[in-house]
Amino acid sequence: MRERRLIAVLIVCTAVAATLLVSTLPISAEKEEPPPPFYNPYPPGILPADLPQEIDRVRREVRSIEAEALAEWQALTPPTLTGQPPILANTGMRANQLLGKLMNFDEHMSPFENRACGFCHMPYVGFSGPIPLVNLTMVAYPGSYAFRAGKRTAQRYTYAPNFPVLNFNETQKAFFGGNFWDSRATGYLLGSPDANQAQGPPVDTQEHALPDTACIAFRLTTAAYRPLFETVWGAGSLDIKFPPNTEEICETPGGLRCSERTPCQFG
Repeated sequence: MRERRLIAVLIVCTAVAATLLVSTLPISAEKEEPPPPFYNPYPPGILPADLPQEIDRVRREVRSIEAEALAEWQALTPPTLTGQPPILANTGMRANQLLGKLMNFDEHMSPFENRACGFCHMPYVGFSGPIPLVNLTMVAYPGSYAFRAGKRTAQRYTYAPNFPVLNFNETQKAFFGGNFWDSRATGYLLGSPDANQAQGPPVDTQEHALPDTACIAFRLTTAAYRPLFETVWGAGSLDIKFPPNTEEICETPGGLRCSERTPCQFG
């Protein structure tokens, strides 16, 4: 009789212990759905099979040129600010050239910090697109957001600055000037089609994809070459009071919704 009571007590204790154990275990969350694959707008066979490897190759080259430019700037004797109107004497021209080189090959000028202007404009191909199979297939180059590409092939830097403002020649009865074959960058407002064109890629959702041009200035405030920028453009030129969430804004591609847990999507 005592054995039966003991067994019953043990069964009750075991049941209570099991209940307590289960109640203290963390409740498992619902199984998360895997993130959607990268959006690929191209029909099969359009994207080159080796595109990811080629992107990595060009990015390595871009970073190498950026490192070279940083070393050249650090070795440069600072220019002398003199005269009225003031000019940067002696090494001023070289400082300006190096600033352009540093900005052109700076990958931080994109939401994911993976695209520089130079990615589509490499020196060894006349400052145009450096991936042969892209030039033969999709033509437009993939931007900061994976596989979303621009609308045109990369224009060569070598002749773009020489284009005049779009104008109509009365003698020949034809339009001349402007950048690109369709002359979309007319140059009317800035007096330079090249300067007009330069405003587009940073905020183009298919290229750099920054949500606002202010993000360029914001990223410059943390650039390693900020002192050179302020040498060329003046002390305090980057003393801008940005809101605390500016980086969060600038790392979100324009035209996209995304967060740490939610993959970026158009909408």
